[in-house]
Amino acid sequence: MSKRVLGITLACLAAFVALVVGATTVAAVVFGAGARSESTLELTPEATANPVAGGASGAPTEGEAPSASPTTAAPATARPLPSATPVPTRAAVPVPVATPAPPRPTTTPRRTAAALLPVVGVTDGDTIKVRVGGVTERVRVIGIDTPELRGDECWAQKASSKMQSLVQSRSVRLVADPTQADRDGYGRLLRHVVTQDGRLAAQVLIEGGFGKEYTYDAAYEHRSAYLAAQKRAKAKRLGVWSAACAAPVLAARPPAGSTGTAAPVKPSGTCVIKGNISSKGEKIYHVPGGGSYDVTVITPSKGERWFCTEQEAVAAGWRRARN
Repeated sequence: MSKRVLGITLACLAAFVALVVGATTVAAVVFGAGARSESTLELTPEATANPVAGGASGAPTEGEAPSASPTTAAPATARPLPSATPVPTRAAVPVPVATPAPPRPTTTPRRTAAALLPVVGVTDGDTIKVRVGGVTERVRVIGIDTPELRGDECWAQKASSKMQSLVQSRSVRLVADPTQADRDGYGRLLRHVVTQDGRLAAQVLIEGGFGKEYTYDAAYEHRSAYLAAQKRAKAKRLGVWSAACAAPVLAARPPAGSTGTAAPVKPSGTCVIKGNISSKGEKIYHVPGGGSYDVTVITPSKGERWFCTEQEAVAAGWRRARN
């Protein structure tokens, strides 16, 4: 009887072991411990055979119930892990690319400012004396012609005084013009004169009626500004454009019976071209700034005269002087 109980106990124990092994396998799969493992419990012959002695056939003895067949535990099947829900990836946000700044426009290089030079004298409205490199230079201002002091021309003294108020005992900048010669026929430097505060001396005088725009051979820098200034002065009848300078000064007639010649006629405010007749009888006209202009004297009694424009002189039969 005790052997029967022992056999039943062993059978129950084997079933319990199989159950524990199967549960361990399932737990390993659930928690990702590794590959699925199967365990099969092999029973010894003593555990599977009928433990009751009854001959070689193993039949139960009389009066005893047949022993129950031990139950062999089936291997546990691992349950598949639930598939993980894919996490949606966030769309890549495009990173804005910085646009390179456009290149800065290249600025036009400015002209180097000329050095300031001291003015040591004023000859008249369009000629001054400047100390250059230790030498006193006479400077003829480009683009303007003012009345002559020597001929006591209308507004000459006022033009000279105006130039003095601008530059006398002060410093100026002398700027050459590539369209003009370096010097005129009298050896004077030809320059634009710029005051310390940046004003063009010629434009200031023309604007106030102290002189007229003057183009010698070729158009020069600032000419359009000078012509505009002259137009305004003329509209206002300032200075040389005033009524005081409009009428020509006629030569006084010699007394009756006198053998003296008439004095030269002075030019009017607008007619400053000298129509001279040479000793050979050739008619030649001289414009302000010309090489022989200042030394040429007009004597109407000899047929010489003043012209207001070069076109007028050419139409009257005069030609332009070569110097």
